[in-house]
Amino acid sequence: MNLLSIGIKDSQPKWLQQRIKATNSVFSILSVILLLLLISSLFFATQIMTLAISISLVIVALTIWMHSLGFHYLTRLLVSVLPVLVSSCIQGAYQMNNQLPNASAWVFIVGFQVLPFLLFDPSEKKFRLVSICLNIAIAFCYEQFNQWIELAQIPFTPPIQVFITIAIGLLLVIGLLSAMDNIFVKTNKENIDLIKRVEQEKEEQNRSQEKLNHTLEELNKSKIEEEKRIWAAKGVADIVKIMQESDDLNAIADKALIYLVKTLKANQAGLFLIEGNEENQLLEMKACYAFQRKKYLKKQVAIGEGLLGQCYLEKEHIYLIDVPEDYILIGSGLGDSKPRCILLIPLLANDVVYGVMEIASFKEFKNHEVTFLLEVGENIAMTVRSIKTNEQTQTLLYETQAMAEQMKSQEEEMRQSMEEIAATQEELTRTEEELKEEIKVKNEQILFLEQKLKKLSPTTLEMAIH
Repeated sequence: MNLLSIGIKDSQPKWLQQRIKATNSVFSILSVILLLLLISSLFFATQIMTLAISISLVIVALTIWMHSLGFHYLTRLLVSVLPVLVSSCIQGAYQMNNQLPNASAWVFIVGFQVLPFLLFDPSEKKFRLVSICLNIAIAFCYEQFNQWIELAQIPFTPPIQVFITIAIGLLLVIGLLSAMDNIFVKTNKENIDLIKRVEQEKEEQNRSQEKLNHTLEELNKSKIEEEKRIWAAKGVADIVKIMQESDDLNAIADKALIYLVKTLKANQAGLFLIEGNEENQLLEMKACYAFQRKKYLKKQVAIGEGLLGQCYLEKEHIYLIDVPEDYILIGSGLGDSKPRCILLIPLLANDVVYGVMEIASFKEFKNHEVTFLLEVGENIAMTVRSIKTNEQTQTLLYETQAMAEQMKSQEEEMRQSMEEIAATQEELTRTEEELKEEIKVKNEQILFLEQKLKKLSPTTLEMAIH
């Protein structure tokens, strides 16, 4: 198993894995430093120094074993405190009364102060603070250690041993600082990567939010459009219901205008239907509604005259916002006012115009309201066509029935005439037979007389003649 991977598990968070790796690095550095110190102490130092270093190696080995078992907080706390404790003990043992502290020991003590910052994450403030306080307290208790650890004679330390110890201490400091720098570099890189990921996620969230806002906006638009369609469909259904209530054009025109004015919150409306023959057609007002009061007016407009006549000819609706001053006024108890807009709808069905509907309002009409009125105009046109077709059919029916009655009467007269003619013919036949019989009798008499005359003598004939 790799020494740097001891105690690391995949289930652990990233920051803890980094601190465990740092602890493993410190184990490696301490092991190398202690081995170097042990080798140098075998040649240049005293037996007590060799013993202290050997004990330190054993403590490090035990700590590594505990670390492998998962006691990360305890092992990190021990690793951050024990090196300073050992160094301070050595400092206290070797320092004579009223002497300056040993420089080589202080190199180690100062270097080991880095360990709490290396082994504990900034989020582990309590453990870091405890280890720092312990290290500072231990570092300045070397005089107390000097009183506890009494040596019969301070062993002589050769200058080469001091040099080697200081060099190893410097290597230790450099190694610890390098390990800390490595952690900082990795942490900084991870932080940068994390910031990038956060920024990317933020951008994705912004894009998702934009998409969501766009979707919500589209849903709201769809909802509004659906509400408009439902409103228009209900309005058309109501108009169709009104159209089916009666066959009287004036009655359904009145009801339709009342419904439209109230539904659209308009102020005035008029319905004009085409009347007259093809040579003399006029747009005649069938119904008018204004300001909640019905106006019984009689008005006719020639084809092509004004906006009404133009709307009829063009078969297109006219939406007038800039209303002329003298075009139309809406009356109320407060006086007469010019409407803000005028809408003229041709009553068009199968490309045939049956009339024009005019609506005036103080507010402008919206697009869906104009579309609604166009559909209503088509329904009214089909109703007008149906009623007029029915009227024409009824008229033709009446005419047909009248003609049938007339033909029936003429047939009766002809039958009577035929009977009279037949009677006359029978009388003539009878008279003819009588005449024929009479002529036959006369002829027989003449024949008889002729025969009788032939029998008489001429003398007798002349005497008969005279």
